[in-house]
Amino acid sequence: MLQINFLKNSWYFKEFHLQANEVLFDEGETDNNLYIVVAWKINVEKYTTNKRNETKILASLWKNEVFWEAALNSDKPKAVKMKAQRETLLLSINATKGLSEFSEKYPEEWLNLLKYIIHISNTRLSKSNELITANYKVTQEILKIEQINNKNIFWLIDKLEEIINIDYTLFLENNPVLEKYLVIKYDSRDKWKMKDKIIEIADNKLDLLELKLNDMYHNIQQLSIWDSELWYLVYFRKNINFSDNDKKILTSISTWISWLIKEKKIIEEEQNKNYMES
Repeated sequence: MLQINFLKNSWYFKEFHLQANEVLFDEGETDNNLYIVVAWKINVEKYTTNKRNETKILASLWKNEVFWEAALNSDKPKAVKMKAQRETLLLSINATKGLSEFSEKYPEEWLNLLKYIIHISNTRLSKSNELITANYKVTQEILKIEQINNKNIFWLIDKLEEIINIDYTLFLENNPVLEKYLVIKYDSRDKWKMKDKIIEIADNKLDLLELKLNDMYHNIQQLSIWDSELWYLVYFRKNINFSDNDKKILTSISTWISWLIKEKKIIEEEQNKNYMES
């Protein structure tokens, strides 16, 4: 068990606050500190553009989470950006000199901290393996697809439910004529049938109320197709909420669906072009 109060009261750990949206460190920066979340929440983010003007949240860390344990044996630049989602309290300690002095003064407490760090690292490794396994299974299913069309995209959506334990999925695409309207094209509860149910969305953002559904546990993934178009996958569970790792897995595998839809649209546009020329 992590002894936060003891660490807070020791001379070796420094306590400091982050305000909401304040950056602890940026991708590419270096420091040699080990960090512990004392209260609230901090996000792990990764840049998605070369201009570094957009990021994706990879994970969220809460109370008692230890991070940047890599500083124990490496001084490489940070591979991610850490930003407080709200006002957050942290502890930090220099991972070389500070921890060395702490271990000499408090060997028993250092051993407990080291055991906790190993536990946290093993938990994260297990979650990473879940992500790798899910991505592998999805890519294997994609390799089975001989033709990119709606039927095979819907077939893949059904396969995802088996891979990641989903009760049912909705697939929505933007209405090509009316702004702020989406079309539910597929509902996995009604296998293999195309839909055309139209719903209106506010502020170009889908939420569950607009779907008029009461399912408690859901995850909405906005697919990256083109800037002017909105596409969504909405995953539902009846009994089990989505963990942060579940959301991370869904974000990753939804990227494969985005790629397939892009390819389908490119193929359709090329077919239409050839039809017009002929």
